[in-house]
Amino acid sequence: MPGYRAHLVGGVVAYGITLSLLVSYCSSVFLAAEWLLFALAGSLFPDVDTKSKGQKLLYQILFIILIVLALQRKFFPAAVISILAIIPLVVRHRGLFHRFWFVVCLPLLAAAAIGFYAPQYARIVIFDAIFFIAGAISHLFLDFVVRRG
Repeated sequence: MPGYRAHLVGGVVAYGITLSLLVSYCSSVFLAAEWLLFALAGSLFPDVDTKSKGQKLLYQILFIILIVLALQRKFFPAAVISILAIIPLVVRHRGLFHRFWFVVCLPLLAAAAIGFYAPQYARIVIFDAIFFIAGAISHLFLDFVVRRG
């Protein structure tokens, strides 16, 4: 099983391939950097179901999001996020989070939900989701190659 460094390298490669396909939509170096961060996050994401760098990063981000939601008194979204945050702790490794359909559908559903509730961000989050998916697929590919090879 590749370590997190190998998955990050895979995320960079996936980012490069995806960026070359979508370069005409990239309007600034800041947007390119944002997309790189999403590809890197995606490259670590499938391992959130085990004690890993990806899991640590996920819970740090969720902690910040929950604080912001609590300060804004948005308790329903905070409760939903809290419940969803338990899922990686109760599933087996290389189960749900290592399924192709899951790493594609989850970011697309999240982008659709954000686009529905905040339509002004719809275009931004769909591209972020695309790069996240590219990174996640690179993770699955590396795990598959190492397990088979």
